[in-house]
Amino acid sequence: MSFPLSRWIFLKITPILVVTSLAGCAGNQAWEQAFSADPNTQTWNEASPAPLKLPPELQFPQASLIKTLPLDNGQSETHWQTSQPPLAIQGFYQQQLTQLGWQLQPPETVGTQLILQAQKDTDQLRLTLNPPTNNGTEFTIQFGPGQPAPNPTNSPTSPTPTPQASPADLPPQTFTDLAQAPATLQPALQDLAELGVITGSSQNPQQFAPNQPITRGTYARWLVTAHNRFYADRPARQIRLGSPNDKPLFNDVPKTNPDFPYIQGLAAAGYLPSPLTGSVTPLFRPNAPLTRETLLQWKVPLDVQRNLTTTAVDRIEQTWGFKDSNRITPEALSATAADFQNGDLSNIRRIFGATLLLQPQKPVTRAEAAASLWYMGNQAGDGLSAQDILGKTTAPSSN
Repeated sequence: MSFPLSRWIFLKITPILVVTSLAGCAGNQAWEQAFSADPNTQTWNEASPAPLKLPPELQFPQASLIKTLPLDNGQSETHWQTSQPPLAIQGFYQQQLTQLGWQLQPPETVGTQLILQAQKDTDQLRLTLNPPTNNGTEFTIQFGPGQPAPNPTNSPTSPTPTPQASPADLPPQTFTDLAQAPATLQPALQDLAELGVITGSSQNPQQFAPNQPITRGTYARWLVTAHNRFYADRPARQIRLGSPNDKPLFNDVPKTNPDFPYIQGLAAAGYLPSPLTGSVTPLFRPNAPLTRETLLQWKVPLDVQRNLTTTAVDRIEQTWGFKDSNRITPEALSATAADFQNGDLSNIRRIFGATLLLQPQKPVTRAEAAASLWYMGNQAGDGLSAQDILGKTTAPSSN
């Protein structure tokens, strides 16, 4: 049986026509993709370098890392969030970078952001602080190798950072419930809110909760924040915040506690009873209510800037005339006596008014604690009020 040539040609060509037809049905795009290069080939062959990690000693201990991004210049950018105010973050990095030998530039304000830059050898760091929100404070750090900083012969090699005294450091706070505070304390609360040195309640940052008791940890934070804000242009008067490299002075205030820098700083400076001052208790009790006599123990030494002399109960009875003087603990007698020397600007008179009872163990409200911070220092010396810092003080008459 012979096989026609035409039939053989048809069988050989048909498969090619079928493939071509299918390709045409799928469209030119599918046909081109079948023979195009794998788009993942370059990614697979050239792995992107991992971004630089910020060294642990340059990480704010109370911040959570949001993300890390590599930059085109070989540096990395880390994004952080914390419940702490911008001043605490700025103070930590100014102190930490200085101790580690970095050269700091004076902080600068760009819009609502605070910029802090530093350099060590060929490494550069740029901290950008954003204003706080209801969710806390967000900040970014650019870190990595860069060009060496110029070192003119007429410039110091390690400039001392100068804290900014402008309100931009601590954005003003707005609270919706200040009218609930005692009327005599409301002006002081408004001034302190405008300075940004007091914070809202943990349940609602927009509410101050003026009549709720304040904890010892919160007052320590407010005390340091307000004091450093009042003396922002005098670094020698500022309280140095605790460092993450410090060994905690109190067993119940670890480095993870958000108030650790303030409590540690106050204790290390001798303004709080601690093992450094001979206290036998290793506990601070940060969540316990602050009492009236404890407020005086912490605040008055900052006002007078000296060691307090031992005082007897008789002196308190002769000066203040308190009927419950015998209820004041021996540790608080000296502070109570020294506060009397400040006259109408004393903490007791400004907070509690005219009274014959101190009620030393009574818990302090948030409004009362804040009012104590409205004035810092000795009225006979270098005292400052919140109005002085805000520039609200009325100039004396020339008549």
